[in-house]
Amino acid sequence: MLEFAKEFLETSDNVENLRAKGRVHRVSIERLCAGPALPLIYEFFANKYSDLKRTLETEQGKHFNELTAEMIVEHGVKKRDPLCLKVIEKFTEIFAVEVGNTALKTLPYGGIYLTGGVTAGIQEYLLHSDTFLENFYAKGRQEKKMRKMPIFIVKHEI
Repeated sequence: MLEFAKEFLETSDNVENLRAKGRVHRVSIERLCAGPALPLIYEFFANKYSDLKRTLETEQGKHFNELTAEMIVEHGVKKRDPLCLKVIEKFTEIFAVEVGNTALKTLPYGGIYLTGGVTAGIQEYLLHSDTFLENFYAKGRQEKKMRKMPIFIVKHEI
């Protein structure tokens, strides 16, 4: 996936990638753990699992370059699209591992607060799937420590 990510970040004209386009020497966690990563992961899985339909494009009439993180999340969460759900699952796994890494460095026993647009969009998935917690806790001999840290989802009230 690393080489795919580098090439995608350098060449993709997807709307989520335009502000970050250019020569890539390394792929930071921020490139895979924030909303703009969703089209990257979507394209990776669309290529890897060619049997999964690209319904956002075929049924919704969208061109890949127009796909946003919000569209992928909505199609996955609300319409249960298999490709988009696979993207959400992988994103959640990456997100959880990074949140867990940060928690081990800072030991926030008062709590971890998850915020942001993608967090809000995948909230139901986070609450009803084991993906986040399994990957957050998976820190080997540090797992007991991880389980002592409360996790909160901050809702943006309009």
